[in-house]
Amino acid sequence: MSDDVTQDAVLMFAKRLHKIVTTCEVSAFLVATRQPSAWQYVRRDGDVIVVSRRTVGYWAVRDAAARNGYRLDVRPDAADTVAGLQAMRGVPHADKLPSLALAPYLAGHSETIFRTAWGDGTKFPILADVLDQASTADDLGRAGIMGKTAQKIFGGPRNSSSKVQRTRDAALAEWRDLSASLDAVRDDMVFRSAQSQ
Repeated sequence: MSDDVTQDAVLMFAKRLHKIVTTCEVSAFLVATRQPSAWQYVRRDGDVIVVSRRTVGYWAVRDAAARNGYRLDVRPDAADTVAGLQAMRGVPHADKLPSLALAPYLAGHSETIFRTAWGDGTKFPILADVLDQASTADDLGRAGIMGKTAQKIFGGPRNSSSKVQRTRDAALAEWRDLSASLDAVRDDMVFRSAQSQ
C-alpha cells in the first residue's frame, strides 16, 4: 500500500471513528475492559447497522484507496492484464485492491513460508550451523558465532581470518539461495491464492 493511501486511511479512520463514538449508540462492549466495541450506525438510507472498529477500518482503507486512484468501477483492459503490453503503470483497477491486503496475509504465514523454503535444511548446512550456534548464545555480539562455525567446518584456530571469511562467503551464498527460495514460495502462495478466487 502506498504511503499516501496509508496516511489517508489513518486520518479517515480517526475522523470517522471519532464521529461514530460521539454520535452513535453503543451496541456492544469488550468483556475484559468494558470498553465499547460496536456502535449502532444510521446509514443515509435510514437503515441501522452495527459497526465495529474493523468495519470503520475497512471503510477508511476503501475510501483512501479510491481517493488515491484505485477504481472499483472500471474493469481492467488488455493493457493491464498482459505483461509487458503497458509501457507505464496506469490507473489501478478493482483487481489490484486485493494486493493491498497481501503483506498482512504473507506476514501471517511467514513461518509456513520459511519452513517450506528451508525444507530439512540440508541445502543450507552453514546457515544451519550458524543458527545452531546462535541459539545457544547469550550475547550474539560477543559469542563469536562465525569463528565457532568456521572452526567447526574447517578446523584450525578458532578465529582464523581466512576461514572466517570463507565461512562468511559461503553463508552469504546460502543466504542468496534461501532468499530466492523464499521468494519462490511466496510467489507460489500468491499465485495459488489468486487462482482459487
